[in-house]
Amino acid sequence: METKKIMALFASMLVSLSVVGFAYSGWTDQVTIEGTARMGEFIVGILTCPLPDDWQYDLPYNLIETTNGSPETGGPTSGPESFIPKPWVANTTVTLSDRRTSVHHDPVQTVAHTMFIEVDNAYPQYDVHIEFLMKNAGTIPAHIRCLFLNATATTGDLTPWDMDMLEVGWVYEGGCWVNKGSLVDPRIGEEVILWRLSIEVPISQDPDAVQLEPCHHYFAKLEFEFTQEAEQCHTYTFAFMVDAIQWNMDWEWDL
Repeated sequence: METKKIMALFASMLVSLSVVGFAYSGWTDQVTIEGTARMGEFIVGILTCPLPDDWQYDLPYNLIETTNGSPETGGPTSGPESFIPKPWVANTTVTLSDRRTSVHHDPVQTVAHTMFIEVDNAYPQYDVHIEFLMKNAGTIPAHIRCLFLNATATTGDLTPWDMDMLEVGWVYEGGCWVNKGSLVDPRIGEEVILWRLSIEVPISQDPDAVQLEPCHHYFAKLEFEFTQEAEQCHTYTFAFMVDAIQWNMDWEWDL
């Protein structure tokens, strides 16, 4: 009799233990999902290093100063259609800064994000031609546009006044995307500086977009000329930006 009581107590303890310690045990299995995402890089600028073999200059830009027209050989040296190279009475200097290096290419690519141009002793029909290479040193296609930041004029001790910056917009001409315009002094209502930016970029799948492909460089030229309406003893300042955005997001520019 005593033995039956002991066995009943033991069985009761087993049931209790199963409720407390073993009720949730059972067969299990798992599926593990892991991922690695290596992000690309978006970097567009003026190529400074390394310069490609087809670039014939030691510097990352080539500066040409002329008067009475564009730099063409064989032109007359006097008259309305004349061409005179480097007029030594005026002088232009170019400085590249704000450099950034891409690490996704071998060899690595370094581009500049700022071009500072300083012109001394300018006069009407003096013009400047700056050749350089636009580089998409990243891994994502880029679309570009021009944004005007500021343009002012001043003379003597007067407070600078704003000039109007005019733009034609991108037009495809002879294998180049060309954007051009002028700076207008509202006090006289005349254009005082004409500007032109051209980039040798093929037409992309989007015929209205200027697209720079990853790890490609493109020949570019910035030109500006002082008109007959540019006034003596004035200082003209201007700034505009070549804005780049990833190729699939340029719709944001229309907002």
